[in-house]
Amino acid sequence: MLLPNEIEFIATNGQRSPADIALDARKYPELDIKKMAHQIQARQKLVDKLPSWVAEKKVFFPASISLEQSSSESTANYKASLVSGRLIDITGGMGVDTWAFAQTCAHVTYVEMQEDLASFTEYNHKVLGVKNIIYFAKNGLDVLNQVEIDWIYVDPARRNAQGEKVILFKDCQPNVLDVIAQHPTKKILIKTSPVLDISRAVHELGGVSQVYVVSTKQEVKELLFVKAGNESLDPKITIVEEGQTIFEGTAIQERESNNVIGSLKRYVYEAHPGVMKAGFFKSVLRNDLIQLGQHTHLYSSESIMEDFPGKIYEVIESGPVQANWLSVNQANISTRNFPMSPEALRKKLKLKDGGAYTLFGIQNSSKKNELILTKKITFAHSN
Repeated sequence: MLLPNEIEFIATNGQRSPADIALDARKYPELDIKKMAHQIQARQKLVDKLPSWVAEKKVFFPASISLEQSSSESTANYKASLVSGRLIDITGGMGVDTWAFAQTCAHVTYVEMQEDLASFTEYNHKVLGVKNIIYFAKNGLDVLNQVEIDWIYVDPARRNAQGEKVILFKDCQPNVLDVIAQHPTKKILIKTSPVLDISRAVHELGGVSQVYVVSTKQEVKELLFVKAGNESLDPKITIVEEGQTIFEGTAIQERESNNVIGSLKRYVYEAHPGVMKAGFFKSVLRNDLIQLGQHTHLYSSESIMEDFPGKIYEVIESGPVQANWLSVNQANISTRNFPMSPEALRKKLKLKDGGAYTLFGIQNSSKKNELILTKKITFAHSN
């Protein structure tokens, strides 16, 4: 995949601009400079996403589409913590998830329809020292009956055979519902895009054992659905940030929670994006924590709650939607249930972007628009 002279070139030129390298093609007639530029660009882009892979100088990175669709190391390792025994990955791709599964499972089967991609992946796994994986360049559904397994892992492409985007599992490639129907006794781990509607997905799957909302750096990266017995239409939903559970709940608990609405207090809380994705708008309320408006998903309390699943701000001042009372000329802006976008509000207030302060535009408990100037509080144990 990578020859010794190519590995040396990448190591020597790893910090250069790929565009500049491409322009120097005539200087290196013995090298495929387009290939080298892609390898260097991939390493530069993936240094945070796949640090172990980037650190190994012999790893070969496939086409950009595979890089974009792959899991990060952190999310792959989290998925691997959920499984054990014998697992088959029927949608192998560039093999990041498979590589992670090999760390926790006794035996892993990797399946990928694209022969070139399957070949690249097998090469990379061997370079990375993985030895308990077998490889098939086939349709994953065809291999399911050929190996002994405890777990099935599937990351379905959310496009149909015509390449059109789809929203239902039955329209994905492969059809997850067919996998479930044909292998009802196997445990199944399903990864999906974070845009999927959780409730709809749970019902389409006929109930699941568990749902995970997996986040990295305060951004929801993927949803995981587990079918492993004791399926429910109201499963526990676990919010994960950097591999750590930060909140759990169920849809029924959310529906039965009281929505306590009140006026602004000393501290403001912005729930983690994963909490919002799961729809836990009321479940996070406790003690003297209140919601600042009927549809304003921002919270407040008089005493600080360090374990709140999200960001915490101290209130500096608040007032109407005008600039004459603001004590700063620079702030980050965020809006909740507010008639203006952050960009429009910034223009109206003539505020510079960035800085240490955050200005929230909200509809308050009296259904009036209000501005709240805050400063984020950071704790030593914060993510």
